[in-house]
Amino acid sequence: MFSVLALVACSGSDAGTPPNDDVGITDTLTHSDVMITTDTTDTTDTSVTTDTSSDTTLSPDTTDATDTKDASRFDAAPSGCITDVSAGAHVFPCDGLTYDVAVPSACTGSACGLVLDVHGATMSGKMEDHNTAMRALGAKYGYVIVQPNANPAPPLSSWTPGTDDDKVFAFLGAALTSYGIDRKRVHMTGFSQGGMMSSRFLCKHASTFGSIAPGAGTGCTFTAGDTPSEEIPVLYMHGTKDSVVAFSYGTAQRDALISAWKLGPKTVVSSSATHEWSRFENAAGTVFEFIQHDYEASSIALHGHCYPGSTDPSGEAGQLFSFACTGTSAFVWGEAVMSFFVAHPRK
Repeated sequence: MFSVLALVACSGSDAGTPPNDDVGITDTLTHSDVMITTDTTDTTDTSVTTDTSSDTTLSPDTTDATDTKDASRFDAAPSGCITDVSAGAHVFPCDGLTYDVAVPSACTGSACGLVLDVHGATMSGKMEDHNTAMRALGAKYGYVIVQPNANPAPPLSSWTPGTDDDKVFAFLGAALTSYGIDRKRVHMTGFSQGGMMSSRFLCKHASTFGSIAPGAGTGCTFTAGDTPSEEIPVLYMHGTKDSVVAFSYGTAQRDALISAWKLGPKTVVSSSATHEWSRFENAAGTVFEFIQHDYEASSIALHGHCYPGSTDPSGEAGQLFSFACTGTSAFVWGEAVMSFFVAHPRK
């Protein structure tokens, strides 16, 4: 019998309320005492029509305008913690955190987009990339990829919202300036604690992003004082068998967003016996897509807390287990995220 570190701990008074992401808990679990708190009840609108025009096909985004300047006036230069704007993989220490930054060669002479991709507890930026392949996708579609690393090193790594959120957002601002980023193509994704940070940034910094894609992590309550300043497209994914962040948190986040933005009835993008990908839209054209799946990881500590379509080999320093969903998935999470970002730049 061996012990593993619980990935995320979320506390809430009941399963229908999004977790309090400001409380981080790490716990020691064994094969015999893993408690599963999955709620698979789905209260989605039952008025369903099938949408055969899926957004999941990737195509390069040729938009090159920024919000304040002509992209032909591309201007990139080191600033602050970012000491090198050349193409390639870089690691920058900044204000107590380190950031893995991948710069495609195409982004050294013209304005590219940027994706902030945030890992979950016990993970690192490199582990996150093993599950999203965002660096390769960024090179293909013209995005600088920023993947921050939480302290301490895996497997104890964990985000502290009260301090780390501001640090990560400050580094994002420096990266936008240093790399001459096209401000209409700035996006954020994350998984588990990284999904929670993405959800919090939706509430705190919506005007910075074209679109956001949290995975298995809530944190924007859509209540007074905690609601986005504007509507932006959102893609959200959660496993129905998740034993780390219960599925009920995902459905609560979905329902709060749909209610606040007055989104219309559900249309189905794709579905199978093991997943459903649905889309909601309102009169203003704001899009929200929600993916639920029944896949599971190989670890009993994770169950449905996994990345569909991932090929995560495990084996990184401090890595406890692979975060890939096992078996065949109907979609690949990293590709779905990039497709959504390409299709939804800032208006």
